[in-house]
Amino acid sequence: MNAIVHTEAEHYWVQLIHSDVRIIQGKYKSRILEAGNPAAPALFLLHGTGGHLENYARNIPALAEHFHVIALDFIWHGRSQTTGFDHEVIPVLIDQILDVMQQLNIPRAHFEGQSMGGWVAMQLAIQYPEKVDRLVLTTTMGYRPNEGAIPEYVEPHWAANLPSSIEVLNNPSFDNVRTRMARILAQPERLTDEAIQVRQALYRQPALAEVQKLFITEYLSGQSIQKHTVTDALAKQIQAPTLVYWGDANRTPAALGQHIADQVQHGQFYCAEDTGHWAQFESAEIHNVVVTEFLLAQKA
Repeated sequence: MNAIVHTEAEHYWVQLIHSDVRIIQGKYKSRILEAGNPAAPALFLLHGTGGHLENYARNIPALAEHFHVIALDFIWHGRSQTTGFDHEVIPVLIDQILDVMQQLNIPRAHFEGQSMGGWVAMQLAIQYPEKVDRLVLTTTMGYRPNEGAIPEYVEPHWAANLPSSIEVLNNPSFDNVRTRMARILAQPERLTDEAIQVRQALYRQPALAEVQKLFITEYLSGQSIQKHTVTDALAKQIQAPTLVYWGDANRTPAALGQHIADQVQHGQFYCAEDTGHWAQFESAEIHNVVVTEFLLAQKA
């Protein structure tokens, strides 16, 4: 494999220099980033658990050429609100999205959700179909297929990740953060120092670290959040054209992504090679092309 050379253009805030980042206060305190033409179709980017809007740094400039991009820090993440933790998680994150849409006067949008963000996006599309134009589910979490629907499929034991996830919040050293983030890549050497340092700086916020301990415990081992798991029956209710974007080295296999695409009413599937769970970061170039083409496609 050829060595990957990191250039100045890959640095988060070189790429995001033309973006507008600010805190907005509606029902919730939300940190958001906007990029692109405000008159273009809106596209919300929803990150995964423990993440923040910078997770999409390699995608925002390309997507902003065609869309009014809005990336946000979910509450209890990044620099958004840390108070009011709710163990059910998903309904509050959906409510936050609706709050941001109201604050920005955006009645309807495209949505891409990665990992937990995909879980939130699926439930948003099920509960508020009038808000969702097209949907991109990138290595989504929160899905439980019917028993036997996917041959030999076994749900990973996510709770095994809990001790190391708590440790990085107790001690957000560079090495601990790197170890936590490296497991979501097919090739850990692709993880940049800057990506680690941004996550480290956020985890060093005491209020965030404390709420993240509650959050990750519920996310990996709790029962309340499981009330909102998406099943095959629920997926069949998703009306929005949906692209399921996967990585071939994702911990949950590509067969799950294909299965999700088959359950929704208008689904497509794409699996990126040599790509892990953080697929929008690790295969950014192909991701940006595939996602843009999907979002710009005309409805049949």
